[in-house]
Amino acid sequence: MEKILKQSFIYKILAFLKSYFTKLIDKSILVQAFLTDKFKRENIESSTIVKVLDWLLKWLRIIARKLKFDKIFENSIFAKPLIWATITIALAPVIPTMMVLVLAIASMLSLLLMASIDEDFKFKRYRINSWVFAFAIVIAISSLISISMAESIKIAMLMIAFVMFYFVVINVITTRKQIKTILYVMLVIGTFTAIYGIYQYAFGDVYSQAWLDSDMFEDIKMRVYSTLENPNVYGEYLLLIIPFTVSLFWTEKGWKKKLFLLVTLGIMGLALILTFSRGCWLGIIFSIAILALIIDKRFIFLGILLLLLSPFILPDTIISRFTSIGNMEDTSTSYRVYIWMGTLSMLKDYWISGVGMGITSFNTIYPLYSYNNIKAPHSHNLYLQLIVEFGIVGFAVMIGVMYNYFKMAIISMKAKKDIILGGLMTGMMGFLLQSMTDHTWYNYRVVLIFWVIVGLTVTASKINLKEKENDQNC
Repeated sequence: MEKILKQSFIYKILAFLKSYFTKLIDKSILVQAFLTDKFKRENIESSTIVKVLDWLLKWLRIIARKLKFDKIFENSIFAKPLIWATITIALAPVIPTMMVLVLAIASMLSLLLMASIDEDFKFKRYRINSWVFAFAIVIAISSLISISMAESIKIAMLMIAFVMFYFVVINVITTRKQIKTILYVMLVIGTFTAIYGIYQYAFGDVYSQAWLDSDMFEDIKMRVYSTLENPNVYGEYLLLIIPFTVSLFWTEKGWKKKLFLLVTLGIMGLALILTFSRGCWLGIIFSIAILALIIDKRFIFLGILLLLLSPFILPDTIISRFTSIGNMEDTSTSYRVYIWMGTLSMLKDYWISGVGMGITSFNTIYPLYSYNNIKAPHSHNLYLQLIVEFGIVGFAVMIGVMYNYFKMAIISMKAKKDIILGGLMTGMMGFLLQSMTDHTWYNYRVVLIFWVIVGLTVTASKINLKEKENDQNC
């Protein structure tokens, strides 16, 4: 059967297209920009942020010695940031934002305490760190020049804490085993939120009708939002969790682990479907498709087959939801388009500095530029929102963060194929695709999970590169 299939005309056409586009992509300027790394380690060592960290660490240790912290806190839970970081990551989707903030700050303080009493400790030094730190500075400056300074400063303190949590992740999660443990913690919590979301759907919730066009989608009775208050936000959270769960399923050995992961995937996948978030659906299809190609390029044929069969196997509610993408008769679509138009008009005057963070800042200026008197709390597009809140400099710095993120991950994948790293990276890809249609940082707990994924990806990339280097030296 396989021999007959390979001799068919359709197979030969698909094989030719696959080969052609693979070569085209591999030789493209964009891909080459991601695959070459000419930045030397001495440049990182001489960077300002490294000098500041070394100075900070020096004085922390002087103070710690004088106060005898090494004796007081030796083997204390207060000096074990991995425990605090794990608790923070685990509880982020299910507890109030301010409690997450307290745990994130506790994790940072624990890291500083450990660094001050452990003479062998060194902060991790990666090129992306300077970009992340620069983004935190942009947030701080933006809050001080905001139209609504009081509100923006409060939000800035929260955002900076969650951005800086990235440094906790890269400094306390340093081994492949620790990465896998954290991923299992995240997927277990993700599964519990999904079970709760399915419970919501089974027993109904009139409140969730607020996110539906009842005229176009009368068959859809509710949209799941679980513990994250909004179906789109919940879908965005699952976008970051499901892909690395797929990668764990593919790499783990033993039928018990595979069965467990398959069940969790089924539960979270069902919850994602029940969010009825079209952007998240497109995001997960995109991320899983890229992950499948990373695992084995032959999956492209299975993908094409599933695409052809999908109209015959998917429920009508899902098909009608998909086919409504881009339909201006859908109030959700027209609502977003009008907001984007108004936001772009606003940015003609505020693209340099932005207007600051928060609903008050946005709603002070946006109504002057809105189309059809559409009201909105944000721009419904992460990239527009970055310029709205932080100006073009903030947007450029964030692009720098993402460029270095993907460059590090792609170089690592090229050096050593790592399916788990692929799951982390493709989850981010799906999230960024969804960000074109929604303000995916609207929920600050999702912001924390975003920076956790960034930190885990960076750590996994460095582990791969180090293992590759060790193999070459052997």
